[in-house]
Amino acid sequence: MAVSAKTIADQTTAVKQLTAWIANPLTLQRPTYFVPGWRDEDGACWTRMEAWVRAVCANATTHAHFLQFHAVGSADPPQWEDFLDFADDVAQMVHADTDATGQPVDFVCHSMGGLDVFAALTLIGTEPALTTPVLTNARTVITFDTPFRGFGSARSKVFQDFVKKTRKDPWVLLQLGAMEKDSKRISAVWNARNDFLRKLEAFYARGADNYDGVLEVTHDSASFGDPPDFEPALRPRYHEYVAYRDTSHSGLPNGVTNDPRAIVDTMRLLTGA
Repeated sequence: MAVSAKTIADQTTAVKQLTAWIANPLTLQRPTYFVPGWRDEDGACWTRMEAWVRAVCANATTHAHFLQFHAVGSADPPQWEDFLDFADDVAQMVHADTDATGQPVDFVCHSMGGLDVFAALTLIGTEPALTTPVLTNARTVITFDTPFRGFGSARSKVFQDFVKKTRKDPWVLLQLGAMEKDSKRISAVWNARNDFLRKLEAFYARGADNYDGVLEVTHDSASFGDPPDFEPALRPRYHEYVAYRDTSHSGLPNGVTNDPRAIVDTMRLLTGA
């Protein structure tokens, strides 16, 4: 990927801001859960974000939680069929952390991780097999390249064959199928978008700017719609969609969650800086 001179200049400015915050640390306003996406149960998407959060936030040790999804007693990924199962895990963890205090929390999500959190606030309460109550103490949700309207390459045989070569767990393709554009799960997400906003004070959708590969999420999917798509009273909670120039869906060096501009943006939203 060719990176423009403007992007390089803006990234340099962002790094200078992050470095300045090391000397004058920020404070996370609430406990914050960083939720990774599909095929990223170890949270590699947060490689740079986590390093900077721990460097610039005085209370990162107690307030920054970078989630990983593992099967019980194993380093393997859990055998979940779709993002509702991951949502149930997220909800269980937050309930365990905060139910005694009623403390509000924030979320930062990458890719399917945004669907996990969306479902933890809305859809798990409608699934008979899941008994964890929906979350009611979320305040701010930030998502990066979440396929709210579905993942365009979910039905691509070329992409599915690639996945089969890199992951042997059979349920990973079930997770992919749940994100197809016309899947039952994605339809439920779109139908519940007002319920999602009702649970929040603020929602910020972000995305990668370059989306010409099979791993990319288009702006119409990552943006979660426009203000007119939501009930009038809820529209102020939906903030303008932002896409970062010269970024890709994932990976180093150009993955959107690793971009210093996105990290600065995230820190400001979480700390009020």
